[in-house]
Amino acid sequence: MIEAMLTSMLRERLDEGSVDVCSSGFGPVGLPPIDEAVEAMRRRGLDVSSHRSSATTRELVESADLILTAERQHVVKIAALSPDAFRQAMTLPEFLDAAASSSSSSDKSDGVGSWVRSLTEQRTASAYLREPVPEVADPTGSASRVFEAAVVTIEQQCREVVALLVGQVYRSG
Repeated sequence: MIEAMLTSMLRERLDEGSVDVCSSGFGPVGLPPIDEAVEAMRRRGLDVSSHRSSATTRELVESADLILTAERQHVVKIAALSPDAFRQAMTLPEFLDAAASSSSSSDKSDGVGSWVRSLTEQRTASAYLREPVPEVADPTGSASRVFEAAVVTIEQQCREVVALLVGQVYRSG
């Protein structure tokens, strides 16, 4: 759902091809989305019915400027695949918190990756494992009202990510 929302929102704001968004995971490969996710995305004008789960690979994470995950354990697994990717990987709400509290003077013209790494430059792996990290609430298996409320939260967080990327990183001029 996060990938579908980010892709759609970024396409509305940026030139075609200026950013690639992809989805991957750590579970079984080839699974379709759950019916509730398909329906939630359909209500937002997005068709995810043909999506199939794919594996997170070392090559994929090493090619990314920003890796947004739902859960802390995903960030940990990404760091296990590629220790260098730890600097680009954050949970969705963690990224929003880091960007909001950043006083980074990193030159945004250096690109997304440089800016993202500046947001995590003080983060250590040991502290990351010990301290609380905000995560995306997984609505799978929830009652329909609870599922929709979680999707609304995810959608709002995706809007905030897009605003940050477009306004601070991809601005022209």
